[in-house]
Parts: sequence; C-alpha cells; structure tokens
Amino acid sequence: MRGSTTGLTATVAAVLAALSGCAGSPAPSVPDAGPARGLTQTEQIRVDQAEQRLIQQCMKRSGFRYRVAPPADADTLRAFTHRFVQHDVAWAHKHGYGENLKKAFFSTKGHDPNITYRKRLSPAERRRYTAALTGGPDTPTLSVRLPAGGAIRTLDGGCEHFARRKLYGDTAAFFRADKIATNAFALYMPKLMRDPRFTTGLNAWSRCMRGATGRAYANPDAARADARNRARGLSKSRAHVVEVEVAVAEATCADKTALPWTLSSLDHKYGDPVRARYAAEIATSNRMRLDALRQADLLDDRD
Repeated sequence: MRGSTTGLTATVAAVLAALSGCAGSPAPSVPDAGPARGLTQTEQIRVDQAEQRLIQQCMKRSGFRYRVAPPADADTLRAFTHRFVQHDVAWAHKHGYGENLKKAFFSTKGHDPNITYRKRLSPAERRRYTAALTGGPDTPTLSVRLPAGGAIRTLDGGCEHFARRKLYGDTAAFFRADKIATNAFALYMPKLMRDPRFTTGLNAWSRCMRGATGRAYANPDAARADARNRARGLSKSRAHVVEVEVAVAEATCADKTALPWTLSSLDHKYGDPVRARYAAEIATSNRMRLDALRQADLLDDRD
C-alpha cells in the first residue's frame, strides 16, 4: 500500500486469509470447499513441525546435522499475520503492531544453528549439504500458472521432497492445488476495492484516525509506516509507546467503522463465485492438508 486505494491489493489480500479472526476463531489456511476443511493455525503448526522432523531424519541419513526449531508462540505468529486493519484493541495495547515480537524472532533466526553449521562446512561439503536438503542440479522443478496470471516455481528434491511426500503424498498435485487455492483472490480484488462499501468504509476509518491522532492516514498501511518512521532513533521503550498509540487508534477506529466486517462481507460477495470456480483445487488442497495432519499425528505417536 502506498497511501491510496490503488496500492491496496496485496494488503487487502492478506487480510482475507484471516478474516474469520474477526469473530475470534482460527482461520482456515484456505476457504472451505466440499467435505474437506482447511487447517487451523495450530494444526498447520503441527504439520510444519512434522515436516521439519522428517527433514532432520533424512539429513541425518545423509550424514548431516539438522536442528528443528521450536514453533513460534501465538503472539509472534499473529505479529506476522498481516491484517488489512488491526481490530483487536487489547492486543494492540500490549503489542502495538508486534514490532518487538518480530525483532525477537529475527534475532533468534540470526543465530539459526543450521546456518551456523552449514557455514562451518568445507565448500565441497556445503554443496553436498545443499543437494541433500533441496536436491542437486538435476532436481525437477514444480511449476503452476496462477489464476490471475504469472507462475510459481519450486525445486522438488532432497530431504525437503522426502518430507513433503511423506506428509502430502503427491507433492506435484499438492503444489498445484494449493497455489491455485491460495492465490485465487487476485481475480476478484480489483472489484472488491472498487466497491463503494469498501471505499466508504475506508474513508470513515481515515476520518476516525484523524480525530484520534490528529494525523491524516489514507489507509492502515500508511498509519503503520508513519509509526515506524516516528519510532526511528527512539529508545526501545519510547518506540513501543509510539507504535502502541497508533495501533490502538487503528483498532479502535476499525471497531467504530466496522471496516473488517465490511471486508468480510465483500469477500463473500466477490470471492465466493471465484472459489466456486476453483472448488476442485480448494477441496484437493484442504484434503491433502488434512492427510498431512493425520500423518503428523502418526509421527507424534511413534516418537
């Protein structure tokens, strides 16, 4: 977002993945379709951790060490869930936009034992490590064309392939279905953003923010950018105060103007027909994620 509704596409899309959070319930990873549901955040974490453990076992068989990092806590995960507009006043009072949580996360990632271990290997062993993890020069590449155009590609080899195959089964089928399911929003975003209910709600939020902060914000991303700019050069505690002040105002104005719920309603209006068009891919993605969850539970029982 760059200060106007013309730059909102990516950010509005991000909130649509978490819209059910408006009601306080966990958001599925993809919209429900048919008998297969999406995973909750907690369930997806179990699958991700199982994938890491499978990679660890595979790397060990190749003669390399691989550490499984503990999952991030709920507040940290929430800090990285980009919502179009902050609407939890209590969370904003405590964490602002979650900048301190993000910094702590990246600080931990900066000391990732897997990166340290790889750097200590000889050049030849580093190449062998990479080949064991992601595949060598002849590793096949998965590719899928997205509903709104463009393509996503990824390598499908090494221990990462082994882990995904163990959990999801057909890695190529899952990659195709999942990327289509989670990127179909791009087909209807332009219509959603042109809807008068969206522009009216956004303008109402902007007026509320001017009254609450004395500053003109065209959209929530502009408010966050301003908070970051004003926090530069301040002490950690003072920067947090600035961040919390803006975040609380954003959440309060979101409640007053019902902007998140307007977005949810518009997502149903414009998104449901698109999701119906890609119902097969969405159902496949959901079903394969549920299969992966069952496999993760079996791995837990064996440990």
